[in-house]
Amino acid sequence: MIILVAALMSIAALLLVAYPILVRARSPQRVETPAEEQLDELLGRRDAAFQALRDLRFDHEVGKVTDEDFVVFEADLKHTAADALRALDRWEARADRETDSALELAIAARARALAGGRRCRQCGNPAAPEDKFCSVCGADLPAAGVSAAAPLAPAPPCPRCGRPFEAEDRFCAGCGQALAQPVGPVAA
Repeated sequence: MIILVAALMSIAALLLVAYPILVRARSPQRVETPAEEQLDELLGRRDAAFQALRDLRFDHEVGKVTDEDFVVFEADLKHTAADALRALDRWEARADRETDSALELAIAARARALAGGRRCRQCGNPAAPEDKFCSVCGADLPAAGVSAAAPLAPAPPCPRCGRPFEAEDRFCAGCGQALAQPVGPVAA
């Protein structure tokens, strides 16, 4: 009986110890892009050069490195650190250019979408086809197929609360009452 209890406790302890290893092995690893790998490599080079400079200064202060050697080694390490910083600056400038061009493309696409003529019924703000609400006043926008220039026939107020509603509404925004068949076109 004691042997069985000891065996069960051993198995439980083994599972308890192995659990974090097994869970980590099954979890998906984050994949780095080549740009992230290059940035990590550049940051590593910079940090290594700075750490080597700190170590050299410490070794010089405790007397492990002579004054003549210190001057030569320090100059070499400073050139290495400067090269790493220049490479990091080039990487950052390239990343900034890529980000700027991506933003410019997104802005141009948004401007083209806004030039489509769709506007808010309340404030007249231009809206892109995929917008559901006005970015200025927050009003519901008509469906992309429904023209805001030609207003729909006015709908009667809600029979329950008296709140006015748009012709294509199926439910009252104030009380949730189901409304009669829409008067105007309904967005698909």
